[in-house]
Amino acid sequence: MKEAQDRILQRISVLDPLELSVAEAHGCVLAETVTAPEDLPATPSAAGDGFALRSEDTTSADAAPVSLTVIGEANAGRPFAGRIAFGEAVRVTSGATLPDGSDAIVRKEDVAVVGSSMAIGRAVARGDNVRPAGQDVARGDPVMQEGQRIRGMDVGVLSALGRSRVLVRPRPRVVTFVTSDDPGEGAGRDPSSYALAGMSREAGSEVTRGGAVPADTDVLREKFQSYLPQADVFITSGGLGEGPESHVRAAVEKLGSLDVWQIAVRPDTTIAYGDVQGRSFFGLPAGPVGVIVAFELFVRPALLQLAGRQTVRRPEVDAVLDDGFEHKLGREAYLRVRAWRDESGWRAKLSGRQGPSVVSTIAGSNALAVLPSDKGPVQPGEHVRLILLEPLEGW
Repeated sequence: MKEAQDRILQRISVLDPLELSVAEAHGCVLAETVTAPEDLPATPSAAGDGFALRSEDTTSADAAPVSLTVIGEANAGRPFAGRIAFGEAVRVTSGATLPDGSDAIVRKEDVAVVGSSMAIGRAVARGDNVRPAGQDVARGDPVMQEGQRIRGMDVGVLSALGRSRVLVRPRPRVVTFVTSDDPGEGAGRDPSSYALAGMSREAGSEVTRGGAVPADTDVLREKFQSYLPQADVFITSGGLGEGPESHVRAAVEKLGSLDVWQIAVRPDTTIAYGDVQGRSFFGLPAGPVGVIVAFELFVRPALLQLAGRQTVRRPEVDAVLDDGFEHKLGREAYLRVRAWRDESGWRAKLSGRQGPSVVSTIAGSNALAVLPSDKGPVQPGEHVRLILLEPLEGW
């Protein structure tokens, strides 16, 4: 498995950069280092709710309370329009721009206010409770690095920097379809096609689901050619057999190149990797369980690398397997399990029968338990390596 995975990743090139709006760039990888175009905050601002004033007006407040006149207010989105003079103060909320003429903020709990008069009983130092201009980031400082994925919170950072567009690695455009001897039969139940599309979307790709295609070499070749303008990657299921059953193999070889590998894993897996006129091609098994395991092991890391992601493999943890399993030597096995974490650490249990056609175990699993090729039967309570398929908050 590792050898095939490495061969694929060595041949995957990152997509060329594309400029997108900040909203459209969510989830993409930056192809530039984003710097601050100006100081943030651009002007001194209030570090909390209180009153803006001139610190020199409070010099004698330690000896006797000083009375100031409140002449207005300022909020984070609405600065005070005038200028503070001797004996005056302005009510401010956190984040408000420091009014002209003032140089300090006194907290609201440290003063007594009656109508438009405010009394303060202590001296305030220049700069008290004030965030200076550039405290967050100075003009020209890097804020987000090239290669960083733009998360939801990062969209807000880009907006704060005044960016409306940004250079990113675009989402891979994926076209999926499956081969069928009778595409019309069971058209509403096409688990492999739907699984490929859904998992590709979860990997951050834009997906076109081509549905079921007749198991005919010429039809498949025309299908590939018709989708060329909108594809960076093709993913198919089925049609990788020998002789007359190798429809996908024959169609791809007419348009590009193809390697077909039998992978030493359970469930039994044959995959193909190549190109269709410069677009990456993945050929996966016909059954939905084989499709899902093969996608996780080979396609998902490639899609993430294509999109410029730095980390392309799922997180792995050591866990105790509650169930036993009759594993045979010679091949790695990938068991569908449900994993959780308690006070003792990571644990897992089989999500059901592990046959290659048992689709129900997919719905109950959030991890794959990996049994090495040199490992025999697993006893209940033994430790196994888990590939986590999603964050646990989804469970």
